[in-house]
Amino acid sequence: MSIVVKKIWHRDAYRIAVFFGYDSEKIRIVKTIGGKYSKTQSCWYLDYSADAYRELKKHFTDLSIENPKELQQTPSVTGNSRDLSPIAQSENQLDSLLANNPEHKVAVKPLAQQLRLILLDPIGKYWVFKMNYHYQISKSLLAIKGVYWNGNYKCYMVLRHPKVKEAVEALLETSPFFGEDYLSKEPNYKGEQIKITAHQEDTSWMEIHIPRIVAIHEKLKRFSMVRYSKVNQCYLLPAAPMVYEAVQLQMEPLEVLLLNALPKGYLQAKHLPNKKRLDLSATKQSMLDQVPAEGHEPLTKMLNTLLALNYSHSTMRSYAGAFIQFLRYFEFKNPESIAHQEIVAYLGSLMERGLSASSGHSMVNGLQFYYQQVLQLRGFEFKLPRPKKEKKLPTVLTMDECLRIFQMVDNPKHKLLLLVGYGAGLRVSEIVTLQWQDVLFDEHKIHIKNAKGKKDRMVMLPYSIVQSLKIYKDLYKGKHYVFEGQFAGEPYSTRSVQEVMREALKKSGLEKKATVHTLRHSFATHLLENGTDIRYIQQFLGHSSIKTTTVYTHLTKAAVDKIQSPLDRMVDLNNKKKLE
Repeated sequence: MSIVVKKIWHRDAYRIAVFFGYDSEKIRIVKTIGGKYSKTQSCWYLDYSADAYRELKKHFTDLSIENPKELQQTPSVTGNSRDLSPIAQSENQLDSLLANNPEHKVAVKPLAQQLRLILLDPIGKYWVFKMNYHYQISKSLLAIKGVYWNGNYKCYMVLRHPKVKEAVEALLETSPFFGEDYLSKEPNYKGEQIKITAHQEDTSWMEIHIPRIVAIHEKLKRFSMVRYSKVNQCYLLPAAPMVYEAVQLQMEPLEVLLLNALPKGYLQAKHLPNKKRLDLSATKQSMLDQVPAEGHEPLTKMLNTLLALNYSHSTMRSYAGAFIQFLRYFEFKNPESIAHQEIVAYLGSLMERGLSASSGHSMVNGLQFYYQQVLQLRGFEFKLPRPKKEKKLPTVLTMDECLRIFQMVDNPKHKLLLLVGYGAGLRVSEIVTLQWQDVLFDEHKIHIKNAKGKKDRMVMLPYSIVQSLKIYKDLYKGKHYVFEGQFAGEPYSTRSVQEVMREALKKSGLEKKATVHTLRHSFATHLLENGTDIRYIQQFLGHSSIKTTTVYTHLTKAAVDKIQSPLDRMVDLNNKKKLE
């Protein structure tokens, strides 16, 4: 597959455009030499320089340049040609061209103009703006306290505070950019009304009629199950008591009046869509969006089979993701026509590129599932080579190191979620989805529901944090989730929990690489060191097999300290003889 290069004008400068079909190895190489992908141009691109072209030639021998006839002509230093011939003819000529040709001397534009800053209407307590992506500036923006990236709307949200405004405007080299409408000058929506009525077409939904106010629109658009009806010109939400309460909570800070025009008994819990159903539907659609039309048929068959066998959305994502990569490699040809040896060669090429054993197993599992479950080729012996799994010991913190990390966290909510994770040995997903109804204070237990492998289990609720949890509950007034996110009624994100752990680890000065899951490993190891039976630890962690839990027997410091090296014994005996 040849690589075509071309000179283009992109992001206010000339670039070397690199065109080739999907190839993960070529993508990896282009990234290593500084390449970026342009959705607008549908290609990868590099800076228009001799160094960039040399790097391309160094890594790819099959380069071809668009308009080859023009390359036969000797390029003129003063010419106005816009092809890539200077690069093709000589890198030295390109250096000269860039130095002397006025065409290539692009005037340095102000940063705001380069970033194409666009200020949008403020939403609640935030200013909102968009800009072209710039790695360093984007990274610096998010490092400013009070600046957030909204992935849904692809925009930055800046807290309306004088210090935040000053820091952002200094970084963007644009002042003034935001207005003076700080939080103290937030408009009051008192007197505005939202009318909630029954939905005639389907009684499992309710209609939310709102005034033409951007802040209220944005509040409703954040609901994960919301739909907009163009016919009725209103938002639709499930007609469930929990959803109605969530709308009340969201509108309360805006002082907007809710007019409930629903018939008596219209709100019912059964109208609330099942979260599992929503997750599965979203996963299925996101997988289908990743492949062109010719790949839909085999992928749809696989997804439907996964759904029929009641696999979780995370397993769907893993298996389907592996299958999509497989289809791309063979350019979406019919999987039934691909020979066994071709598949083995494909897996071998992945491992050759440095794919981990765990990822290799996922690839094999996805392909085994398709050929055995979807195509029903059970009579056909389809044995794929399994990559040998690396036996890595998990990182474990000592009790003193855990204490140092907890002491670095000042925010009571952040400290408590880390304490719960360590004290009960929870996964990060179990921390964020923990609900108050599952915390059994009287029994000093926590009921973990529908965890990994669709299993429930009971874990300990540490006595030392019971009082703190009760105080926290009174302070934060959460109705459902123990650790609520930025918006009422929504769980805390796993990414935020990991960020809390990263900050605490950084402040503690520890050199170990640790995550929230490291606290779970530490919980198991410390229990084992304290003499707890390994089968109890297996139940606490929710492991299906005792083999998974036995890894912690290699990590217990107390057990290792009791074992003496034969060298130490030899030295001790020798010293003893000398004394005699």
